[in-house]
Amino acid sequence: MTIDQLLVECDIIPATKEKLSQSKTFSCDDDDLDEFFAKDCLLNQQKLLGKTYFFCLRSRPDTIVSAFSLSNDSIRLTNRITDEYKEQFLDDTELHDKTMKRFPAVLIGRLGTNKEFAGKGYGSAMMDFIKVLFRTNNRTGCRFLIVDALNRPDTLHYYEKNDFRYLIEDERLEAKYMGIGVGRLPLNTRLMYFDLLKLKVE
Repeated sequence: MTIDQLLVECDIIPATKEKLSQSKTFSCDDDDLDEFFAKDCLLNQQKLLGKTYFFCLRSRPDTIVSAFSLSNDSIRLTNRITDEYKEQFLDDTELHDKTMKRFPAVLIGRLGTNKEFAGKGYGSAMMDFIKVLFRTNNRTGCRFLIVDALNRPDTLHYYEKNDFRYLIEDERLEAKYMGIGVGRLPLNTRLMYFDLLKLKVE
């Protein structure tokens, strides 16, 4: 599915109490995501900690097809990242000439597709929409999309398929970067990023 096809079928609508009350229950078959989009997303918005949007069917406005939340963040090149991974990141992004320690990013805090529409391309089309949105309407100088992806094969495959890269491939070194002891491996999430300059737009 393309972005154009997604936008023909769906309207993008900010999450509000009214919209949720008028919509059927949104379920991704993931309790954490379901709870977040049912109520926590509104609490986050009240505290200015994130903004959530729904893609709703035009033919059935009470049906949320997919949803995502965004907030401001950055990629931080701290002393906890090894020189190897620091150089790899700077090479990949061509940022060697910058002395910055923080690179502006938008965090995709939550993202999910209604189980009724799973496997039909809506999730990838939604990700393409987010990429194009920040590549063409970039109001704050955001260079990257980042995500703390759940450390499970289906989720990691989704982000890999959508051209996200691991900031630190080695999970033990990522634990060190995050300030987490290796005794707590495997990690619950993996930090991944997408470089918006990799996206070619007309």
